[in-house]
Amino acid sequence: MLIRDHIAVIVIALLVMVSAIAIVLSQHHSRGLITELQGLYVERDWLDTEWGQLLLEQSTWATPSRIEHFAGNKLNMSVPSHDNFVVLVHE
Repeated sequence: MLIRDHIAVIVIALLVMVSAIAIVLSQHHSRGLITELQGLYVERDWLDTEWGQLLLEQSTWATPSRIEHFAGNKLNMSVPSHDNFVVLVHE
């Protein structure tokens, strides 16, 4: 009976050690994932800022007055007179 008790204690001790090692590995993995998540949050914030700046730049470049100025000065275009309008009707 004494040997059985010792074997039971040894088995329980081994199970406790395996459980402790599993907890340590789980904590290590969890901390790695948290670090990665924080890095992704930083990247998301940077991309949000860049996206906002690009939207502002796009709205600046696409203003009607800027397009009209570019068409007139660079492409020598002008607004056609009323007589030069052509209306197409699809039948």
